[in-house]
Amino acid sequence: MAIITYWNDGKAETGQSMTIAAVATAMALNFNYKILMINTKHNDKSLEYAFEPKNNINGFFTKGKMDIATGLSGVAKAIASNKTSPEIIANYTKIIWKNLELLTEKDVPKEDYDKYIQYIKEIIKLANRYYDIVLVDLEGNPKNIAIKDLLNLSTINVVTQVQNINKLDNFKELKKDFQVFKEKDFFVSLGKYDEKSPKYTKKNVAKYLNVNVKKVFAIPYNTKFATDAPDGKVADYIINFRKAKPPHINGSFIQSAFKQAEELINTIKEGQRKIY
Repeated sequence: MAIITYWNDGKAETGQSMTIAAVATAMALNFNYKILMINTKHNDKSLEYAFEPKNNINGFFTKGKMDIATGLSGVAKAIASNKTSPEIIANYTKIIWKNLELLTEKDVPKEDYDKYIQYIKEIIKLANRYYDIVLVDLEGNPKNIAIKDLLNLSTINVVTQVQNINKLDNFKELKKDFQVFKEKDFFVSLGKYDEKSPKYTKKNVAKYLNVNVKKVFAIPYNTKFATDAPDGKVADYIINFRKAKPPHINGSFIQSAFKQAEELINTIKEGQRKIY
């Protein structure tokens, strides 16, 4: 139905993977959609650790129908052998909940990663035929043709940023040069957002980047989430505090995650209405 790609240029720590984990969990809780997260980054275990403690990660990878170590590479090999169908993706994923899954890779040498990542575009297109929402974790320079292709493939791109003038300037320049940021529906998500910053507010960032303020999300820094997330407790955190609202200490973070999930779904629905 839709591909949502979270992207940054890899030059700043934006909390992108943890934002995906929180938003995907919020989507799975609030909407009756089958959701898949795809990690495209080499040996980055952030999404795995978000849903399983590090000390139990081997169990995380070996549970289920197949060893997740053959996740992305397994699908790539199937595509290379012309043995594919949309439902084959599910054979290589880790099931978080019945409507939330993760496709990634365990530990692979860089040379092997470079071989199967060539199929990532086809993998995402295949996943989009089986899942309602595909959330892609992507980073890299859009001058790279593979990165550019994935951004063009997406239904919606979410550019993850931080409250830093140099990083904002970097994107501002990229935005001028790449058509994808002019033609595609995209959002900006400010990770680790400092709500007390008088200068880099959502409104000011939107104005500086020349985007509608409604297209700027903010995910506040939250100490408990930052502590729970790397220990496999993202789902528990979202469930436990899903009804929290400010001034509750977790209210602002939770409300921001659910709002981002809702806005993305609404944008997808609006796009479908325009088609029909």
